[in-house]
Amino acid sequence: MGFVRRTGFARMAAAASLLLLGACVTSGEQATLVQKPKTPPVRTVSNFSEALRCMDTLMWNHGKRDIFITSNGIPDATGRVAGGTKEMLITAVSRMSERSNAFRFVDFEPTLDDVNALYWMIGVQPNFRAPSYYVRGAITQLDDNVVSEAASAGISLPTFDLGISADQVMSVISVDLNIGELATRQIIPGLSASNSLAIVSSGKGADAGAVIGKAGLSFNVSLNKSEGLHQAVRTLIELSTIEVLGKMTRTPYWQCLGIDQTNPAFAGQARDWFDGMAPSQRVAYVQRVLLAEGYYDGPDSGQLDERTRDAISRYQADNDLIATGRIDFDLYQRMLAQPSGQRGTDKGPGAPRLQSVSNAGGEGLPRAAPAPAGAAPDLVLSSDRGPQPRYRAGETLVVRVQPTANGFVYCYYQDAAGSVARIFPNRFQPDSFLQANQQVEVPPGSQKPFNLRMDRPGASETIACIVSPDEIGTRIADRFKTEDLQPIPGATLADVVGAYGSIQGTSVRSRQMAVQVLPAVSAQR
Repeated sequence: MGFVRRTGFARMAAAASLLLLGACVTSGEQATLVQKPKTPPVRTVSNFSEALRCMDTLMWNHGKRDIFITSNGIPDATGRVAGGTKEMLITAVSRMSERSNAFRFVDFEPTLDDVNALYWMIGVQPNFRAPSYYVRGAITQLDDNVVSEAASAGISLPTFDLGISADQVMSVISVDLNIGELATRQIIPGLSASNSLAIVSSGKGADAGAVIGKAGLSFNVSLNKSEGLHQAVRTLIELSTIEVLGKMTRTPYWQCLGIDQTNPAFAGQARDWFDGMAPSQRVAYVQRVLLAEGYYDGPDSGQLDERTRDAISRYQADNDLIATGRIDFDLYQRMLAQPSGQRGTDKGPGAPRLQSVSNAGGEGLPRAAPAPAGAAPDLVLSSDRGPQPRYRAGETLVVRVQPTANGFVYCYYQDAAGSVARIFPNRFQPDSFLQANQQVEVPPGSQKPFNLRMDRPGASETIACIVSPDEIGTRIADRFKTEDLQPIPGATLADVVGAYGSIQGTSVRSRQMAVQVLPAVSAQR
């Protein structure tokens, strides 16, 4: 008996051990899958998705590239639309830059305090690129029930009732966008968009009732259609972004909106662009287009020479224009309608292309293709009066500098007294890095933050600019590292240029431009 008892106890102990082990193994809950999502996520496709892709191609064809912009967001001034408008703007900019890389959005809030922080970031983060422009705007209008219509009808019989109704409510929402220069905080005239959209909510209903014997049967049928408010905001932001960035880069954005080239409003826009260009700019633009089209093989010098006239005549003859050899609006409009490089060229990423210029005046004129990768950068140095400028005493100088390849640029000004000061980069243009063929003006903008004024009649003053593929400004001798726009004590222009030229391990090139100061015009005859 005792043996049997021990065996029973052992079995009980073994069973208990198995239960405990099972409890350890099965501890914890297992989630039960009830139902999987039936609706897959879908990519947002708006009314202007095709237009944004068209803008991307248009920017590529016109050679627009690497224009750095930012935005502080598109707030709702009405206080009634809570939407991610800044993200909508970024998405629109991204979609029109997927292939062309026309725009680079810098996630930087351009408030006054942040502009001060911008200068600090440029010095601390060498890869940081300061935006040249910022987009500002707002949802400026939301009017509910601008139009409200309703209609109904009914009929009643002893054994049957029928009623129908329809209503429609229309609201209007508006978005305004503008472009400004980040360095000067100046809103650029003409680079604006103001668009409105009507939002329609409509409904239809039918009510019927009938009597079948002693049992009553009733039913209701209704159909409602409502266009979403936030989708309307996205549509407006995409449309306005196409408009303002098209104006900024001077590309025929209306082509992507399905508007004919001969539309009076947009023909007038192109006319304003043409009239606003200096004669040399018109010639240089035409030369670059002719070069891309294969009609011309010379430089974009801005000089209307015989070779350029001959190329213009052949282009005009091939494009149903009168072959005059002259540059007129008809020629310019045709070149806008037929983007550069379209004739028999491959528009793939490996094809030759033009490079855009986005100067402080908001112009986006195509430039010659950049130098081959690895080539040492050189400089094209000029002024608002050409490469050999002449000014009278009291007039102001605008320097134009353009590297042939990506590089770091430094410019100095020597006045008639021999004082030398650094004029670029400066507190208003803090980034010394310039893209290939990116032209900048010093001082920047239409409202100049400082002036280079000619003071001494009959004197000669000099501009010198230095370019290198490396950041050489940090490697120059400390005695030349003075504050911008302030005289460098005891230094001549030759000293500064020689100091840069003595830097080892990199390529350094310099260009100089003499500025002749004529006597001031006398007020008396």
